[in-house]
Amino acid sequence: MKIDITSLLTFCIGTFLLYSCDTDVEPLQIQKLNTYDEQYFQNVRDYKKSNHEISYAYYEGWSPIEGVTGYKNPASWGERMVGLPDSIDIVNLWMGIPTAETHPIAYNDMKYCQEKLGTRFVMHADASNYRHKFTVDGVDYDLSQNKDDAAMAAYAKWIVNQVLEPGLDGVDVDWEGWSGSDLVRLVKELAKYFGPEGEQPDKLLIVDYFRGAPPTDIIPYCDYIVEQAYSNQVGFLTEPTGFPSEKMIYCETFGVFYADGGRLLDYARWEPAKGDKGGCGVFFLGRNYYSASGIPYNEFRKAIQIMNPAINN
Repeated sequence: MKIDITSLLTFCIGTFLLYSCDTDVEPLQIQKLNTYDEQYFQNVRDYKKSNHEISYAYYEGWSPIEGVTGYKNPASWGERMVGLPDSIDIVNLWMGIPTAETHPIAYNDMKYCQEKLGTRFVMHADASNYRHKFTVDGVDYDLSQNKDDAAMAAYAKWIVNQVLEPGLDGVDVDWEGWSGSDLVRLVKELAKYFGPEGEQPDKLLIVDYFRGAPPTDIIPYCDYIVEQAYSNQVGFLTEPTGFPSEKMIYCETFGVFYADGGRLLDYARWEPAKGDKGGCGVFFLGRNYYSASGIPYNEFRKAIQIMNPAINN
């Protein structure tokens, strides 16, 4: 008996040491990524070029925490642009602009989404204060000191350069503090380059606002006008006087007061008295990746389906 126990103990120790020395650890694959053929990608691109109610989102997950330098090397697809729903139309890069030098992972993801999926990415331009300092054609400008026509034209040109250098698809001007007349001046300058009347009409010119609607003077120059929300605002779904429904995008906010998307699905279902709305969207889309349902971006995906039901052949 003594000999048998000793032999068994020796065998167990030897077996343990054998497995302990195995350093070739196989990666655990939790879920396989879906793969698609080229026809799928062509169908997605064709859909986004069609006349439909669009989906719009302010997306922050790709970027480092505000004020942190360097770039993010994400472990989660919730922090990757390639992890966004394929059917999203426009992404507002409200936490900055990724470039090949500053944010290589996000930049490559953005290029993939643009080329394979037809997703459009817009710069988040600021018209909420006058503290802008920038340089155009070797001249330094400070809008807190000077907001004359020449300075406003230079600001527009600076924005255009910011869009074109990394190959973005346009700009969204965030209007929350400027006077209406200053906004109109800026939009008219930007409209020389982008938007329906610009020299590059394929580049989007968008204005977003909170509460009071901007002057109707901007309408001819804009592709879309976004009504933004920071909380659950039930009285939101109204057509601003004089604004065409097909240019209006209504946004909800995620994650502050609720985890289920709030009234986003109501926004997706709502239609104006005449015609169609431009679309709907969200502020802080990254918060919806960890949906209560367990399905990434579940409520946002549902909103897209409500506005544009899939056709089953």
